[in-house]
Order: sequence, then structure tokens, then C-alpha cells
Amino acid sequence: MAGDLSSSDTSDGTVVAAGAVVWRPDTARPGEVEVCVVHRPRYDDWSLPKGKLDRREHPLAGAVREVEEETGQRVVLDRPLPTQHYEVNGVPKRVHYWAARADENAPTWQGTKEIDQIAFVPAAEAAHRLTHPRDAEVVADLLAGEIRTVPVVVLRHTEAIDRSSWDGPDALRPLNQRGAADARALVPPFRALGLTRVVSSDAVRCVDSVRPCVDATGVPLELQPVLSEDGHLEQSLAVEKVTRALLGDGARTVVCSHRPVLPYVIAAAAEQAPDLAPTEPLHVGDFLVFHHRGGVPVAVERFHI
Repeated sequence: MAGDLSSSDTSDGTVVAAGAVVWRPDTARPGEVEVCVVHRPRYDDWSLPKGKLDRREHPLAGAVREVEEETGQRVVLDRPLPTQHYEVNGVPKRVHYWAARADENAPTWQGTKEIDQIAFVPAAEAAHRLTHPRDAEVVADLLAGEIRTVPVVVLRHTEAIDRSSWDGPDALRPLNQRGAADARALVPPFRALGLTRVVSSDAVRCVDSVRPCVDATGVPLELQPVLSEDGHLEQSLAVEKVTRALLGDGARTVVCSHRPVLPYVIAAAAEQAPDLAPTEPLHVGDFLVFHHRGGVPVAVERFHI
């Protein structure tokens, strides 16, 4: 499982960047793929589309933004690929990569000062075109695993008003100011994953954690009372059933629930790949991304806002 990832801010001066291996089916070689490489005139090299994150930018959102800026491709992200660590002029740099299917509707690339050419080349030949061996290693990882995957996000609601200061029913306890801000901050990374289904406990703090994403994307909100604390107590086996169904339908989904319920959601999501199940509980606003193929997880990432 990938380590915790948040924004571009680091305490050790490391430059954080993000990008993707953008792929498309190779029409000349059935069953194979082509990958997108970019030419940087400043360095006269061929590389993968990537770039430095903006301040406090989430790496998922930054990867999608950089790919579009450098290729014109509007993509959504699939499974993670190996993170690169190296130095540039003595400064440490860390680059996060994901797989991403190419945008069939992308306009013809006109070139910019930073990227004057892009090319789709057979993935097996990418190592000969890419200037840096580390880039070829990332492409090799794409070819070695599942190329087509689907993300299912498991989210613990963002921070709510403390129970001790709330007099009403617990299910109606709202987010506090920080929780509301964090809920809004979830929109860019959730957009980057191309989420098309939003499922939530019917408790207000869960609904309000995903409401900004629903409002921004127009994706319908599906309420599942069994994902609430009270609902889970009444129907303990229903959580696993709901989770398995969400994995099975192939939609890019976020599931929002509560600390006592999430272990059951996570156990069901990782049922066919238990070695990928995280052991550290999710904190408020944390989320896991299970990248799966046919309901079987092939990678899990953990993020916080």
C-alpha cells in the first residue's frame, strides 16, 4: 500500500511533482498499448508528462492538471505507479505517477514553450524513446500489472462538531468549520479519480462531507442507512454486502462512513486481497483508494487532506 499522501508541502525541502503514464490501445497491435511521451526543448529530452505541484495542491489533482497542461489530454487516474526519487541540482525531488487512459477527444497538440512535441509510442518501445531509465521503469510497471482498473474510495467523514457540545440527535451532528473546509478540499482529488457514484451514510456529517463533490460534479447522492453507526448495529452483515456490490458494479465510487463502521467496509473491499488491507485506522477526512479489476484490488492508496 502506498504511504500517506497529502499536498505539495514538505518539511525537508523536497520538490513534489506528479504525472501519469497516459496510454491508449495500440490499433496496430491488438492487445497492446501505446504510451504518451513528451519532448522538452529546454532539456532536449523525452519524458513522461509530469510537473511540480502548486502550493497545497493534492497530488491526484496535480497529476491530472499537469497531464492536461503538457499534452492536452483530460484524463482520470487509475492505479498508482512507482514513485521516483532523485535530485535536481542537489535538491531532492519526488514524483508520483498513476496510470491514465488517454482522452479520445483531446485536440491536436499545438506545442508550448515547455513541451513542443508529444508522441504515442508502443509501450514496449518506450524505453528506447524515453531519455531517462527511471521513466522507462515506470512504464514497465504499467505493463507488468493490470492496465485497466477502477477506483473505489473509502472516506471517513471530515471533522464534525464535538459530541460533548452537541445537544441534538447524533445523526444530525454537523461538520465544524474545519470539516466543511476539508469537505470542499476533497473535490479536486475526487475529480481526478473521475468518480461517478457517491454513496454515504445518512448521517449529516457524512452527507455534508461528500456534498461539495456532489454539487461540483452533478453525480447523484445515494444514501445507505446501513453505513451509519446506528444502521450498522441493526444490520451488521449489510455493510459487507453493500461494499461487495459497489466493487462489483464497476463504477468509480466513493463510500463515506464512520470510524466504527469503516473496518467492515475495508475488510469487505480487501476481501480478495487481504494483504492490501491497511492496519492503521482512518482519521477524520482520510480516505483509501482501492484500485481494483473485477472486484479484486490490485493496489491501495491512503490520502489525507
